[in-house]
Amino acid sequence: MVGYNFHSLIGIAGPLEVIGGALLIFGLFTRTTAFILSGEMAVAYFTRWAPRGFWPISNGGEESALFCFVFFWLVFAGPGLWSFDELLHKIRNQKKSTALVTDAPQEALSSWEGPIRSLLRVVLAFTFSLHGYRLLFGVFPTLAGRRGAPPMPLDGLPPIFGALEIAGGMLLFIGLFTRPTALILCCELLAAYFYLAMPRSVWPIRNGGDEVLLYLLVFIYLGVRGAGTWSWDDLRRKGASRELMSASAGKSR
Repeated sequence: MVGYNFHSLIGIAGPLEVIGGALLIFGLFTRTTAFILSGEMAVAYFTRWAPRGFWPISNGGEESALFCFVFFWLVFAGPGLWSFDELLHKIRNQKKSTALVTDAPQEALSSWEGPIRSLLRVVLAFTFSLHGYRLLFGVFPTLAGRRGAPPMPLDGLPPIFGALEIAGGMLLFIGLFTRPTALILCCELLAAYFYLAMPRSVWPIRNGGDEVLLYLLVFIYLGVRGAGTWSWDDLRRKGASRELMSASAGKSR
């Protein structure tokens, strides 16, 4: 590529995102790829966006911050069932002698999925709730943004939705009533995307809906899988289990 500068941050980021994105789509070398892309997003945020302001929704770096934590979570969650990594894993496991060796690092990372999911939930709940304060009170003005990017659909909703975002963000932040809260917020995100972003363009990168889709996918996952290890929901579940075990022990006596 004549004239392409591979020595600049943008010059490195372009190939990383094209190749890394393709690998994540197919679920190949998922954990390694996600780790590299998470680092790239962190570098992009702290070098380009953070100097422009503290709050992610004001300094233009919200998308980078969200991608950073989503990719970091993928390092521990893994590629999922529909992936080349999973197919290769099954092929390797057919060889009994290598299964114990190759599975150990993956299982060690997977054992941390619950806590890392909690971290992802906390970060996204916090940034999501900031939009509620912007809608309801007019705070956190946009100080900088991506060149040519349209306004985020969340910021075009009626102000009353700000109360939903603040309340829902707080509940997700502490991990209380996570599943119903996440699913309710998914309905708002779908409305914002299809009514405000989709008419602008089919492509999320052009219609301003990137962040909305990231929130939507993570909230769907939280609605299905729950809050993660560090949450009030998990504390309540453990407390209920202890009470049930105590009651069972009392009856057996």
